[in-house]
Amino acid sequence: MTRKGRPLVITDPTLLVRRDNDRLVMIREKSAVFAMPLREISHVAIHGPVTMTGAAVAGLLDEGIDVTLHSSSGRWRGTLSSAQSGNVYLLLAQVDAWQRPARRVAAVQALIAGKIAGQRQIVRRAWLDRSRVRCEAAARRLGELEARCWAEDDLDALRGVEGLASAEYFGVFDELLGEGWRWPGRVRRPPTDPVNAMLSFGYTLACGEVGRALTLRGFDTRIGLLHGLRYGRESLVLDMVEEFRAAMVDRFVLKRTNLGQVKVEDFETHDDGAVRLRDSARRDFLEAWEKMLDERPVAVLRGRDDDTRAMVLSERLQRPSRGEAEGDEDDEDSEARKGGTKEGAKEGAPTTWRTRIERQVGRLWGFLMKNEPYVPMTLTRKAVLAQQAARAKGGRESGGMEGTLEGGADRDEEGGPKVVRQRPPKR
Repeated sequence: MTRKGRPLVITDPTLLVRRDNDRLVMIREKSAVFAMPLREISHVAIHGPVTMTGAAVAGLLDEGIDVTLHSSSGRWRGTLSSAQSGNVYLLLAQVDAWQRPARRVAAVQALIAGKIAGQRQIVRRAWLDRSRVRCEAAARRLGELEARCWAEDDLDALRGVEGLASAEYFGVFDELLGEGWRWPGRVRRPPTDPVNAMLSFGYTLACGEVGRALTLRGFDTRIGLLHGLRYGRESLVLDMVEEFRAAMVDRFVLKRTNLGQVKVEDFETHDDGAVRLRDSARRDFLEAWEKMLDERPVAVLRGRDDDTRAMVLSERLQRPSRGEAEGDEDDEDSEARKGGTKEGAKEGAPTTWRTRIERQVGRLWGFLMKNEPYVPMTLTRKAVLAQQAARAKGGRESGGMEGTLEGGADRDEEGGPKVVRQRPPKR
């Protein structure tokens, strides 16, 4: 649950962080340079080799303030939190889902479909706003791949769909950038140009935010559904961050580049060929990132196929003056305002990117613990159930059982499908 207050991001390795009564104080060369009351801190993010005293850590944990640790490049190292989960049944549910291919497919379908929908929305907006012909074709192709996710029942096939969508999306990414920015294609480990450097940095920060939410909810982040098990890898974090790559990170990077909030001169090339933000630009990036996480997310598409500019403009003109955001908000936002208690969101709390991440983590919890369908950000629960029902119907018509096992159907003690015997009607 998101704590009220402001995030505190510390990047200066020359600082010593200590506690002074009910304040957190930053000291450089025996002089205090900044202080912040503990009651005003929502969480602390440390980037790089910053020194913090044991008393400061204890004070933060006593106040229920978690501390996330990152490398200088933004890689999430872990989270210090006073919230310890003893839910062993959640761990068993994660292991059980990993061992059942049908259960994994049910979740992976939604995860990849949600990721592709976010990519499609960005490309489609570039087509509508800038009349980019290449984006029109890419948006249609991404829509086809998004629909294909719900028809695939094999994990490798779903990974193949994800790869095709990424190739289609990044193939037109240069159309999304403003003048002066070069796009050689997606390059990572290390990134060799400014745009790829910002994307990689943003994805790393998003992994830290998602990992923090999963850890606080009690998940074992090593057991994923889409990404395989590998020693030392946070596979579940990589699973859950997929939905937020285009919808959150790419939008953030595109906004900073196209509005001139970052310039090519803000980057430097290291000896290994990697391009990274300069220290001052990295601080600005982190400050803008934390601000973005506390802002209301943009509305996401939900299967709208009005692919002509005229229909979109007509829809906008018919909206109430204050309703563009309200008209596109999802069913859980409106229920929260009415006092509903949806899983993963505070009652009546405003929707931000942080609360949306927590909500998706809550939906994963419901998928594992309550056999509820996992609902991506871009769809409603009703739409996901309709997709699964259509696939189940196709499976029955072809004589298969994939549709009946999806989404955690009833099973016997040995793990097989539970057979329900009906009594003959009374005469």
